Amino acid sequence: MQEMLVLIDLLYESVLDVGKWSVFLEKATLHFDAHGAQIGHNDLVNSRLSFSMVHGYDWSPEHMRRYESLMSEDPRLKYFSSNPFKPIHCRMALTDAELHASRVYKEVLSIGAVEYSLGVNLVESDRALSYFLVLRDATQPRFTEVECEKMSVLIPHLARALRLERALDTLDFERQVVFSAIDSVALGVVIIDADGRIQFANKLAKDIDRRRDGISLSGGQLRFNGAENVNIFRHVRRSIQTSAKGSDGGSQVFKVERTSGAEAYPVIVSSLVTHRNRLSWKGPGDKLAVVFLRDPDHAPETRAELLQRLYGLTNSEARLTDLIALGKTLKQGAMDLGITEASARQYIKRVFKKTGVHGQPDLVRKVMNLPPELSRAEEKPS
Repeated sequence: MQEMLVLIDLLYESVLDVGKWSVFLEKATLHFDAHGAQIGHNDLVNSRLSFSMVHGYDWSPEHMRRYESLMSEDPRLKYFSSNPFKPIHCRMALTDAELHASRVYKEVLSIGAVEYSLGVNLVESDRALSYFLVLRDATQPRFTEVECEKMSVLIPHLARALRLERALDTLDFERQVVFSAIDSVALGVVIIDADGRIQFANKLAKDIDRRRDGISLSGGQLRFNGAENVNIFRHVRRSIQTSAKGSDGGSQVFKVERTSGAEAYPVIVSSLVTHRNRLSWKGPGDKLAVVFLRDPDHAPETRAELLQRLYGLTNSEARLTDLIALGKTLKQGAMDLGITEASARQYIKRVFKKTGVHGQPDLVRKVMNLPPELSRAEEKPS
């Protein structure tokens, strides 16, 4: 039993450290007295979440592709697939003669030193297949009910660990998408804590920093030229404290003078207190602020242009979306664009799909939550 507990601990460690999967598979191979072990997840919707790892075998890519081409003929799969979350060994429903007569055995399994298999199908929907297998070669005995009982102890932990693995992969993917989207915004974006320590800076913010012309990100600390440095960070701390109490911390626009004497940088500061159910740069409950920097040397981007770049909208789709966000009805938007209302309905359906919303209220909220257009902020509010 102690050996099984060690194996279970390794399983959960592997979710947090991908390098531990090979250790888990090695220990599983020893625990089941097998030749090798394999774990994997095949996601039919998002292939990025698919993975497969093997221990004990050195199968070539050609060997794996050959199995994939013959998978539908694998006589083991019917029984395996129809008994999810149960330990299944290949001789439960097959005789030696039946397995040996198959092309899968002749062209893949026997060549790859696989004679006996014991595994579990951890499928939870028709969109994905998760599995765990231990494998023996022809010199070893077939699996029995003893090994099935061992597998039964491991199954709930396997299911839980693979769900965690997919959830973490999904979060990581979403985080990368968020960072990529922020990098594509035509504004410098910097996430800081109350002391100005940088948690994230996008590409344009780093470009501005490289000029050494009034704004610095060096040493992981955000700094501004002149007296505005004190004013900005006074607002940062006040805004974060107000938001942490559940009130709107508000945003404020500043002008940061440049050492070169060129046009000042418009800078807007707002609180960004993260919550447990949202993607965070650090962790739930962090007290952070977001600082937007506009580069006066670059022409300001209209909201329609931003919509085209972020969501792949066509010019007409983006213009219609902008008009709706400004309060126009679909009919009024169609008239402004010189198109029929029927065409506008088709446009808006495509916009819903591209932006991932389910109706006009959701679309308006998404558009209004885009980064503020700093080019229109000429003066600090009093």
